[in-house]
Amino acid sequence: MASPWPADVDAFGELAHALLDVTPTGLLLLRPVYDAAGEAIVDVAYEYLNEKAQLLLRLPAQPTESFLTIYPAETDLFAFFRTAFLAVEARSLYSGTYQRAGTAFHFHLVARRQAGRLVVSMTGAADQPHAAIKAALRASQARERAAWQLAERQQQDINRFFEQAPVAISLLRGPRHVVELINEASAALLGSTREKLLGQPMMEALPALQRQGFDRVLERVLQGETIVLDETPVVLDRAHLGQANHGYYYVRYQPWRAEGEEIIGAMIVAIEVTDQVLAHRQLEQLNQELEARVQERTRQALAAQAEAEHQRTRLAQLIAEAPAAICVLSGPDFVYELVNPRYQALFAGRIKVGQPILTAVPEFAGQPVWYGLKGVYETGRTHTAESKPVPVARPDGVVEERYFNYIEQARRNEHGEIDGVFVFGYEVTDQVRARQQVQRLNQELTTANQDLGAANQQLTRTNVDLDNFIYTASHDLKAPITNIEGLLYLLKKALPAATRADELVANVLARMHSSVERFTRTIGHLTDVTKLQTEFAQPPATLLLAAVVEDVRQDLLPRFTEAGAHLEVAVDECQPRVFSEKNLHSVVYNLLSNALKYRHPDRPPRIRVACATEGNSLVLTVQDNGLGVSEWQQARLFQLFQRLHTHVEGSGLGLYMVKKIVENAGGTINVESQVNVGSTFTIRFPA
Repeated sequence: MASPWPADVDAFGELAHALLDVTPTGLLLLRPVYDAAGEAIVDVAYEYLNEKAQLLLRLPAQPTESFLTIYPAETDLFAFFRTAFLAVEARSLYSGTYQRAGTAFHFHLVARRQAGRLVVSMTGAADQPHAAIKAALRASQARERAAWQLAERQQQDINRFFEQAPVAISLLRGPRHVVELINEASAALLGSTREKLLGQPMMEALPALQRQGFDRVLERVLQGETIVLDETPVVLDRAHLGQANHGYYYVRYQPWRAEGEEIIGAMIVAIEVTDQVLAHRQLEQLNQELEARVQERTRQALAAQAEAEHQRTRLAQLIAEAPAAICVLSGPDFVYELVNPRYQALFAGRIKVGQPILTAVPEFAGQPVWYGLKGVYETGRTHTAESKPVPVARPDGVVEERYFNYIEQARRNEHGEIDGVFVFGYEVTDQVRARQQVQRLNQELTTANQDLGAANQQLTRTNVDLDNFIYTASHDLKAPITNIEGLLYLLKKALPAATRADELVANVLARMHSSVERFTRTIGHLTDVTKLQTEFAQPPATLLLAAVVEDVRQDLLPRFTEAGAHLEVAVDECQPRVFSEKNLHSVVYNLLSNALKYRHPDRPPRIRVACATEGNSLVLTVQDNGLGVSEWQQARLFQLFQRLHTHVEGSGLGLYMVKKIVENAGGTINVESQVNVGSTFTIRFPA
């Protein structure tokens, strides 16, 4: 027969159901019915009547009709129900006379709201012989003893479950965070014992937690905030336990509330070396007030059972809201006894309580997860697996391999015998596949680095060959051009004076001499290019930029005087730099000589050399008021043998060499210029 108990009550609620059905007090579970706007209570619906209430009211366990449909004239009683529901936590009392189908008796009601329902206790005065009353009392006492025994066994189950749980659980009370409840797993995680921690302020017993800011976390929790720390690093003194002091934890802090929603402390659930956390929330305690001597004894039994139910409900809530997949398997066939939503979600909701595991998940047959369960059940030794493949069938029936971290731990009864297995697990498929992808990418990167190394070796050989070619070409061409220059000199000397004076002959000889000179300079430039790489390797020294600028100014002093140039130097604040003296001298020399060479004909040159420190970098600027260059010319300015002004002598090699020196030192150079206004060269040297 289907249970009349409401469908949203879990398996633990069935114990309360059995106890309420044997009590001689009528108990009703009512639910308010609202108007269409969902604001005003217009009626009351029956959800459950225990056996005593059914006898008193002559109604079934779950009447389909509402209260005002059955009793349209009982407006005062309906008003009592509505007031009691709106009173939330206060008890409400009512007395009256019940009349129906020729039956009349006086009754007394006690009502109290529990979540979204109204719990009503009903007692009636009936004419019974004294002997019948005594018999009823004896029966009630027998039921009371059975209820106490049941409540005691439930409390023992709760304590065993709490102690055997492989997750750390603790309760801290008040602003000093006094340890009121803590299991062995939590004490071991903190590097202490339950005896040392119980009754002690947590931050005083473990000052390392306060130094790491966990006292501030607890203060926020006492203000009503739920805090989840995912993979947070924590340092604890656990070396004496043979464990690492530094670890990572998934921790959830949640306010611990009394029945009136007042925050009285903090609940803490932690899992070490996991990405998961158990959430915990405390529910209101079921507490029924009953009347008279038999009713009072029954109330005490109910109170004891309610406390046990509260403890079990609290643990059940922790399990239900835990981010880990949790199930409890019973017996050697591993029948599902409890399954939380996370576990159910892994198997697309196909797990049914009461089914053996191989019936619900046939793909586990012959797999390590199955043999792990059998080993735990037979030996009692906890089985832990990390990143293990587990076959799981998708909703379309296709079995795919997924990866999990899981713990299988034996459950023991009150005699210490193994009667089931706890399973705590969480999926790490994404992490495992990401790790596998990283491994593949590392292999590809290794191959790419090997290819790059071979290419670099080839490029090095090519550069060496190129340097050798340039050196050989410049060396082999020097002798012929020198011979040509000597022959031109002899030819000019051998020609008669009249012939040398001829305009055509003189022009040809001059052009031949000019060509030989340009060719000689080109050979010299090629030699300079081959020397450029070795110049970069000059030994570094600690230099003051001001001293280098002054040295260059002295070298160029005749040209400064000839051009009437003004040089402004603002580099005294620059810190000494470690650099090649010859290379830094070459950079400054080329920039200052170019400023003089490409000056504007209509105004005397004004040149400013300045530097600034940005972080660890040195920024050097050389600004002039010369001819300037266009945007198109700026893009070609640092290329080899590029000459953008032909009215003065030049090789197009100076700025190319400056750029190479700066870049080989890890720096950068750029130019901002405007035609007929001037140019600014900016060089950044790294630390």
